[in-house]
Amino acid sequence: MRALVVGASGQLGGHLLAELRRAGHLAVGTFQRHPRPGLCALDLEEEEALAAALRDVEPDVVFLPAGWTWVDGNETDPERADRLNAALPLRLAARAVARGARFVAFSSDYVFDGAAGPYREDDPPGPLNAYGRAKRRLEEGVLALGEAGLVLRTSTVYGPELQGKNFVYQLVRRLRAGEAVQVPSDQVASPTYGPDLAVATLGLVERGASGLWHAAGPEAMDRASFARAVCAEFELDAGLLRPLPTAALGQKARRPLSAALDSSRLRALGLRIRGVREGLSAMRRALVEGSWACP
Repeated sequence: MRALVVGASGQLGGHLLAELRRAGHLAVGTFQRHPRPGLCALDLEEEEALAAALRDVEPDVVFLPAGWTWVDGNETDPERADRLNAALPLRLAARAVARGARFVAFSSDYVFDGAAGPYREDDPPGPLNAYGRAKRRLEEGVLALGEAGLVLRTSTVYGPELQGKNFVYQLVRRLRAGEAVQVPSDQVASPTYGPDLAVATLGLVERGASGLWHAAGPEAMDRASFARAVCAEFELDAGLLRPLPTAALGQKARRPLSAALDSSRLRALGLRIRGVREGLSAMRRALVEGSWACP
C-alpha cells in the first residue's frame, strides 16, 4: 500500500505513520506548522501544493487525522471551524478519490447531543456546537464517496505524542507544578489510546472497510474519573483535582454530557483498543522508554 498521512506531526498522525511503516507499507507524512524530520510541508489551503503531493506520492489511501480540535475556538469562529474541519478536508477527499485513492477521515463523539450515550453508528447525530457541526458535515461528505470513503468516530484520544498536547499531558504538567485543576464531573466519553486507534484504523483499511465506524476505548468514563486514573498511574496528588459540573465551568461551547461511543462492531473484527488502566500504563512506559515529549 502507498499511503499519504496528512498531519503526521500530530498525535494520531504520528502513530498512523509509524504503524503503516511497521506493517511494511510505503507511507509519506506531512506537516503544516510543526516540522519533523522526514515529513513534507503541506498546507491544505494551497491547491497547487495539494495537487503536487497527490501526484508525487500516488497514494492508494489518503489518511487525514489533521484538524482544528480546540472546541471553544471553533465556537468563537464557526466559519474557520467549517473551513478547517470540513471544507478543506472534503476538497482533499475529492482530489484523492479522483486519482483513484481511498480516503480515511476521523470524526468525534461531539457529533452527538449527549442525551443518550453510549452511541452506536446508526444513532442519529445532533451536534451541539460548531466543532460537532463541522465534523458532521465532514462525515456526510466522506460517506457520500461510497466505498472509497471511511470515517472513524473516536473520543478523548490520549497517549504518547511528540507535541505533548493531549489531556493527560496537560493534567500531568499542571499537577506536578502543584496547580489545582478543574475537571468536568459530568462529561462522559470513551477515552481512546492513540496507538491502538492507529492499529485499528490500519486494520479496517487492510480489510477493505468503508462507511462509518466507531473506534474508541471500551469504557464510558467521566472526565473527573479519567483524571483520577491518570493520577493513580503517574503518582500525582488527586487532591488537587476540582471536579465540577459542566454548567459551572463557563465553557464557550456546549458539550454533550453522555457521549460515549459503542465500538462493538470494531471489536467483533478482533480490533481491540485498550481500556484506561492498561492504556495509561502503556503510555507511561512509552514516555520512559521512547523519544516522545515528556510532561
